[in-house]
Amino acid sequence: MPDTADKETNNTIAPPATKVLKMPGVQLRVALGKDVVIRVPGAEQPYQGRIVGFDPYEYLIASVRLPGRIRRQLSLGGQLIVKYIHQGTVYGFKTTTYNTVTSPTSLIIFAYPTVIEKMELRRDPRTKCNLDGKIQTENGEYECMVVNISAMGCKASVRARARDPLARLEVGDTLVILVNLGTEGPLKLPIVVRNIQRERGLYTLGTMFLDPNEIEEERIGIYLERMRRLTC
Repeated sequence: MPDTADKETNNTIAPPATKVLKMPGVQLRVALGKDVVIRVPGAEQPYQGRIVGFDPYEYLIASVRLPGRIRRQLSLGGQLIVKYIHQGTVYGFKTTTYNTVTSPTSLIIFAYPTVIEKMELRRDPRTKCNLDGKIQTENGEYECMVVNISAMGCKASVRARARDPLARLEVGDTLVILVNLGTEGPLKLPIVVRNIQRERGLYTLGTMFLDPNEIEEERIGIYLERMRRLTC
């Protein structure tokens, strides 16, 4: 699916380290309540939302909070890239907005996709590190330590009490991680949880980056190259 327009806006669906399979849109498998990540071409950051309605083969409705400028852009038929996780696999598609709604809540109505990309992830080596970070959820922010990182994801350790919302985290949930890459600066990305280890209030999360653009991928790559050069 990537084309020239994608390269200009850094909004391709799949990162380079993936094998992409294209499927017809009729094979879309997304249920009510499904978490999605929405990328708007030209916007600096992705937006998290969830599917709250659909008419098969016609349209989907997502609940997502957007800045007024982005919402106005989309109300004129703007384009979107939508990603979600199903059974451990990343799916993504391009679509066009039909309308945006602000009351009683913020909604986007967009076209059912004609083509879906299924992204099968290749394994890539992880580099050990100790990077300060923060994990952001809908219910709060938690300090974390990123203990390894790769082009595709990272492992982060975070402490939470039993009554904290983070303690109810499950595989497949999406979060946002903010990690400081040193000279490459801070990086803020949505992640999906691939595995969880729990031990006496310490949660170690194996995660995958869900929506890096080309600039963010390049910054991660520069950091990894510097670490390998200085530590190997």
